[in-house]
Amino acid sequence: MGSNFNLSDYLGKWTLILGEVNTGKTSLCRSILQEMSRRGLAGRIAIIDLAPEIPETLIANRKMKGIGGKLLPPEKESVIYLSAPLVPPRLSSNTEQEAIESAQRNALKIMNLFKEYNLLPRDVLFVNDISLALQAETAENLVKLMEKAETLVANGYYGEKLGSSILSQRERHEMDSLKKYFHQIVTI
Repeated sequence: MGSNFNLSDYLGKWTLILGEVNTGKTSLCRSILQEMSRRGLAGRIAIIDLAPEIPETLIANRKMKGIGGKLLPPEKESVIYLSAPLVPPRLSSNTEQEAIESAQRNALKIMNLFKEYNLLPRDVLFVNDISLALQAETAENLVKLMEKAETLVANGYYGEKLGSSILSQRERHEMDSLKKYFHQIVTI
């Protein structure tokens, strides 16, 4: 990003970064996060990282190149990092019903992370892999948990690469609902 980074593109706005698997969504969020931290905003920032831990053997068995990554805070900065042990519903399940049940088990942990954020004195929020929250929760309920954020940068999966299951269809439907709340949508 460097010197041509325009802080006004993000501050005071809600930005949603959408793309397929392995398109650089988390990397773009990381660049924005690092630049905001360099500009002295770290004390205003919280991260809710919903990227699940995916064992390398599972990735190899499914013949995938890898799935996303964590959005860790820059070292030696006062960014608050919130995460929970989440499972990737589609990748860790053998049936569609198992995937739906996994998403529902994730939902409570995810909602608790957003509730924890709302107790913090932070007005800049980064959400890594927001689509995981939409697998078992409505966009409207999620927005209520993010309303406090003056600045929001979120990224999520949107597309067909992970299948057309009921869970995937629900995730895309809720992502379409979520999009109306954002000032800008970046597709990569």
